[in-house]
Amino acid sequence: MSAEVVLTHRVVATANYAYLPFEVPSGVTRLDVSLTTDREASVGIGLFDAQGHGYSSPGFRGITGRERKDFFIALDSATPGFTPGPIEPGTWTVIIPVFFALLPAEVTVRIQITTGTPVPPLLPGPMQGVVQQGPRWYRGDLHCHTEASSDAWSSGTALTPAGWAEVARDLGLDFLAMTDHNVISQNWSLASDAGDGVLLLAGEEMTNYFHGHATVSGLEPGQWLDFRQSPFGLDLPTGGARISQFLAAARDLGAFVSAAHPFRLGLGWQFIVDAVSEPAARPDGFEVWNGPWQANEEIALAAWDQQLRAGWEVVANGGSDLHGVTNGGGYRAGLPTTVVYAEALAREPLVSALRAGHSFITRAPDGVEIFLTGTGPGGQRTYTGGRLYGAAEDSVSVSVLVRRGGGMRLRLLTADGEASETVLESDEQTVPLDTTIDAGFVRAEVRREGLFGMEALTNPIRLIVDEQPADTRPEIAPPPQRAI
Repeated sequence: MSAEVVLTHRVVATANYAYLPFEVPSGVTRLDVSLTTDREASVGIGLFDAQGHGYSSPGFRGITGRERKDFFIALDSATPGFTPGPIEPGTWTVIIPVFFALLPAEVTVRIQITTGTPVPPLLPGPMQGVVQQGPRWYRGDLHCHTEASSDAWSSGTALTPAGWAEVARDLGLDFLAMTDHNVISQNWSLASDAGDGVLLLAGEEMTNYFHGHATVSGLEPGQWLDFRQSPFGLDLPTGGARISQFLAAARDLGAFVSAAHPFRLGLGWQFIVDAVSEPAARPDGFEVWNGPWQANEEIALAAWDQQLRAGWEVVANGGSDLHGVTNGGGYRAGLPTTVVYAEALAREPLVSALRAGHSFITRAPDGVEIFLTGTGPGGQRTYTGGRLYGAAEDSVSVSVLVRRGGGMRLRLLTADGEASETVLESDEQTVPLDTTIDAGFVRAEVRREGLFGMEALTNPIRLIVDEQPADTRPEIAPPPQRAI
């Protein structure tokens, strides 16, 4: 048995949300939802169940951008981007993100409500356990889209999570983060989708349609983070919050959050003012490398350098942002690759290492490798992402091992700018640098000749003018015996 509900609403302008409530009776086994407009308007459509549509509501069931105009939710299945499961009676709410409507447009939403014989609901599966024991350098892609993202789906060549895992095995990647736009259905079955030897991190790309995106890596299947925030100085949307509230929620869930493609035109991170005035509004990471290295990556790198000089605890990371295997922008899996030194290939140690900055970014899974180490006063020893303490004038010795960099240029940078530049003469070369604690930090990058020639870059070793903490111990992250 089925019945139809028709909802209408007039939308106009940009950067706003419309909410259309409707009632769901008992015994419903499926909802089919479709959207039309009476004139040109760029809108999306999503759904909250009877648990409400407030900020971070557990009732969120999915959302799509302008690419999809219909979807369904059933007890045991749903359109990609929407979550299956119980369909409880009560007031449900359609959400319409209004991207742009030059003239007022009437939106019509038709909902086919079907009752029938119930089947067991499909609930989120278990989280993956430890894929590989032991500390080592693990390689991965922190920005991966599946058909659950409507723009990836519309490409016609989007990968499924299982497809991503196959690609990872082919490329030699160890981990991937499933970061679809505002949705979590891609995380439902990751333990079974992953197969052997690959860690699939449950994730989300928090896609604030009007003020920027952030990749979230390391959720548990079924966990969701809201996208309705406004930067400082702007009114909050209905059901919205400040970015610090989003970041606090993500950290409470044990995830790593990075501002995605922070200077890409139309998709830039607009919460910098919040971060200047409120440290809690600073993400864990800054995606300085998104897909092929381009002009906006140079801007992001310069901005991140400024953050380091200001003492912000924000680390660099990269991700491919691949939406479809076939694309015109040169995007591909593992371009770039984030290489992380973690205690094991598992969610918690990997997230911990990412937050600490124990990582470097390289153009490809088999790209240039940079292993940055440093020694300081009192026998201190650390590596990329670590800290050395002392008086401002205390000496620090840095060593950089570069592999696969023959003929390229190694730059070592501190808070004062470039400290040295070396033309690498072989594919395995170690370059030293002597500096002092007051240099602030040391990071490394390798570039080839030509425009946009970035090949690899590291997070910094931070140099802190302060007494060495009593519990400081030498930190060691040995490079592999041969290129990884």
